[in-house]
Amino acid sequence: MANVLLVEPDYRSKFPPLGLLRLSTYHRELGDAVTFVRGKIPDVRDAGWHKIYVSSLFTYELPRTVETIRYYLKSVPSPRDVIVGGIGATLMPQYIRDHVDCTVVEGPLDVRDKLFRGSPVIASFIPDYSLLRNGQRKYEPDDAYFCRVTLGCIRHCRFCAVPVLEPTYRGLRGWRRQVELVRERYGERQHLVFLDNNLLASEKLDRVIWNVRELGFTPGVRRNKRLRRVDFNQGIDARLITPEVAHLLATIPLFPVRLAFDYDGMEPHYRRAIHRLAEAGFQRFTNYLLFNCHDNPASLYRRLRINLELSEQLKVRITGFPMRYIPIEDVHRRYVAERWHWRYLRGIQCVLLATHGMVSPNTVFFNAAFGSNYEEFLEILSMPDRYIINREEHKNNGALEWRSQFRRLTPEARTEFLDTLERIHRSRQRDREIQRCRRFRKLLEHYYPREMADSQLLLSEDDKGAR
Repeated sequence: MANVLLVEPDYRSKFPPLGLLRLSTYHRELGDAVTFVRGKIPDVRDAGWHKIYVSSLFTYELPRTVETIRYYLKSVPSPRDVIVGGIGATLMPQYIRDHVDCTVVEGPLDVRDKLFRGSPVIASFIPDYSLLRNGQRKYEPDDAYFCRVTLGCIRHCRFCAVPVLEPTYRGLRGWRRQVELVRERYGERQHLVFLDNNLLASEKLDRVIWNVRELGFTPGVRRNKRLRRVDFNQGIDARLITPEVAHLLATIPLFPVRLAFDYDGMEPHYRRAIHRLAEAGFQRFTNYLLFNCHDNPASLYRRLRINLELSEQLKVRITGFPMRYIPIEDVHRRYVAERWHWRYLRGIQCVLLATHGMVSPNTVFFNAAFGSNYEEFLEILSMPDRYIINREEHKNNGALEWRSQFRRLTPEARTEFLDTLERIHRSRQRDREIQRCRRFRKLLEHYYPREMADSQLLLSEDDKGAR
């Protein structure tokens, strides 16, 4: 019997690490003792382990992942006994190899001999849901079957990692049987979540929907007095929404409906899909909007406005979920697209912090949060963080003075000011950068009040006179 440790680094994660949960089932069927933890746990590190598996997620979390691997290296007989896999390890395996000595497994565990010679198809094992009962973290949804019917995607979008992770679109067998095995071993679960990249492209979509209904997921059905839901979590392809597909989806409790409106060229497909789904009876949507890619701020604002327009026109609720694009190779999440600016990205982050990441289709709320026109939108994004996040607290205080000063800037001066803010933000000598910037000193006081107060003490009498 071996002692096996499964580790998920303590990054933010919504779904449970299904790869680790399947490995748990595999090792427990061998008679091994399995322990699951999140992050760096001193008592766990000091125990003796035969194998340690570490999961990885987004590439910008790879520094944290490498740090976690290093933490547990001395807990096993050899660095080769620390096995790292998952999305980040597949997209940037060399980054891990360059920073720490361990075994890196690339790609899904869907073939034999992937972990080591003689290892079975790990993807065929059901997840060990018992690991989630230790209370370390509450995943969402916390009572669901997680399934995949397909791998890959028929699209090859330049901004998407799927073509790298799963280059060939193909179907998977046995997803319904896995649901039934989970039910037998761990009991009935409330919801059904599909993690496919493009399920609607499946040639067997009709059969999939039929199986969903056979498993007990039909519109209005309840369990424990709560409605049961089916979630196509990675979204559905607006280009594949025919009237027939829309009505087919209406035969299951799909909620919420998730579509992607990633760029302006998707607009006709997106509008048509919303109309068809609304005609089929769907009333609530949570739709992804990519930004900081090949778009610009005007594109994002326009797409958000289209959601408002369609919500009012069709009497539905389309909640926007803006998603900032980060290139695969950016492990620090600092990328700023050519037609964007750091301050605008920061401003959106602050707005979404105040709105919990969502953009309401309520016009009054939207205008207050994002502006009633594009000029107001850019002005809001340019504001100091605290003025955006705590809008009511500062609206008649510092924000009023800031707005008066900001509006006096010419377009050229605004661009220079935004460049200055980015330079100060990235500087390792922020105080020095602030001291040198005399042209925008009054405006900078709203962004860096403490630093500005400190810098005043360092100014010479001549500097004060020059000011």
